[in-house]
Amino acid sequence: LQPGASLDHRHEYPTLRWQVEEGIERSVLRPAQAIAASVCDAGQESCVAELPPAERVADKRVTWAEAGSGFTVCNAGEGEWRQMCWEFKQRPRRSEAEVHALLSSAIYTTCVGTDLLFENEYCRAWDFYLPPGGGDAGEPHHHVLDYAFVYVAKGRLLGSHHDGSPGLFDSVNEDGDVSWFDIPDGAGADPAFAHGGVNGYDDLPMREYLVELKEET
Repeated sequence: LQPGASLDHRHEYPTLRWQVEEGIERSVLRPAQAIAASVCDAGQESCVAELPPAERVADKRVTWAEAGSGFTVCNAGEGEWRQMCWEFKQRPRRSEAEVHALLSSAIYTTCVGTDLLFENEYCRAWDFYLPPGGGDAGEPHHHVLDYAFVYVAKGRLLGSHHDGSPGLFDSVNEDGDVSWFDIPDGAGADPAFAHGGVNGYDDLPMREYLVELKEET
C-alpha cells in the first residue's frame, strides 16, 4: 500500500500475514464472529475512520488470520507498506506427532532458516537472512516437509552439498520470486535433502521468507 492508501479484506482461507520492512499502520483484525456487526459493512471509508491510532509495525512481524476473519489497514507512514500473505487452502493432514516423527528422522538439523518466527498446526514460518557474504557451506540443514519460499529483496544463494562441498546450486532471484519444493516421506534418512548455503553477493543481504507445510500435497 502506498502512503494514505487502505485495504479492507475478508480472509477466505486461514492466512499468514508477514510484514516486509518496518511500517506505520492503523489496522484491526476482526474475528469471523464479529464480521456481521462490523462497521466495515457500511463501506471502506467508514471502516477506516473507525481504525485505532497509528502504530509502528516491525519488519518480519507475523500475524495469523483465521478463515472468515476481516482485516482492515491504512498505511499511516510516509513509505510503502508491504506484507507477504500465505493462504492455506486445506487443513493439515498430518498430526503433530507425525510431524514430530518426520523432524526427528533427519540426519542434520531441521532448522531450515535463521529464525523460526511462527508455528501452528498448519505450518512453520522461517525468516532466512544472510548478511553480505554470510552463511556456512559446512553447516547443512535438512528438509523433511514440503516448503515454499519467497524472496523479499534481490538475492543469490550458493548451495552446498551435505558434506560441505560446493556446487549444488546457484540460485539468483529477484524481489518477489517464489519457489516450491515437494519433499517425499523418508527424506530424513536421505542426505540428498540436506544442504548448506552461502550468500552469493558481497554487497547485499539475502532475505527470504520460508514456510514449511504440515500437510501432504
